[in-house]
Amino acid sequence: MTLDEELLAAARKAGIASAAAQDQADIAKAVYHHSVLKLHRAGGSMREIAEALSMSHQRVHQIVEQSKRTERCWFCGRGAADVDKMMAGPAALICNLCISEGQVAEVGDCSFCSKSAPVFSSAEAQICRSCLDFSAAVISGAASLR
Repeated sequence: MTLDEELLAAARKAGIASAAAQDQADIAKAVYHHSVLKLHRAGGSMREIAEALSMSHQRVHQIVEQSKRTERCWFCGRGAADVDKMMAGPAALICNLCISEGQVAEVGDCSFCSKSAPVFSSAEAQICRSCLDFSAAVISGAASLR
């Protein structure tokens, strides 16, 4: 049995649209978390923030605690105070300067998404082009909220 080409084309188009929508949702979530963190760093209590955003105090606490990792770029070693923005992945941090300068070359496992792909590497971490682009979008999205 052969697949209906029209249905197959529609399924492919829907898959691409779904992936793009997921990327936008991921960016929006990261910008939201960054905004919650900025509210807290500006002096808002976790309870105040939770109440104002209709979320649980525990969720605000989780967002704030996640940011308390040692904030230095795993690619260049700069501290958070030395750069404009820092993007956190599950296993690494990267600054806005490395995001803009990162050149993807050798194949390796990305410290952000764990996929094997061409990566920008340092002694401590690696990041693929997709995660570099995602990080740049999050940082520019957070900057546009100011």
